[in-house]
Amino acid sequence: MPKIVLHGKYSPEAWSGVAAEGASSREASVRAMFESLGASLEAMYMLPGANWDFMMIVDNASAEVMANLKKLVGPTGSVVEQNASVIMTTEEFDAGSGGTYRAPGQ
Repeated sequence: MPKIVLHGKYSPEAWSGVAAEGASSREASVRAMFESLGASLEAMYMLPGANWDFMMIVDNASAEVMANLKKLVGPTGSVVEQNASVIMTTEEFDAGSGGTYRAPGQ
C-alpha cells in the first residue's frame, strides 16, 4: 500500500483556526477527509521550531488521492506551502528491481 509523507505550512488565518480549535480538532478533520478520499491518516504531527508546521503520514495515497487533496485544500488557502514524498520500508525498497538504464555518454 503506497505511503506518503506530507509536510505543510499553514496560512496565518489557518493558524488562527488551529489556535481556536486545537491541533487535535484539525487531526480529526484531516482524518475524515482522507477517509472520504479512500486513504487513511496514519499519523499527524505538529512541528514546532521546524520549517514546516505539520507532517502527516498517509496510507493508500495514490496519485488520484493526491490530486483530489489538492482540489479540496488548495482553493481554501489554508496551506500555503507543501511537500509530498513517497516512503517505503527497507524491504519494499529492496524488492524493487528490473529495468535498464544507460548513463549519459556511455
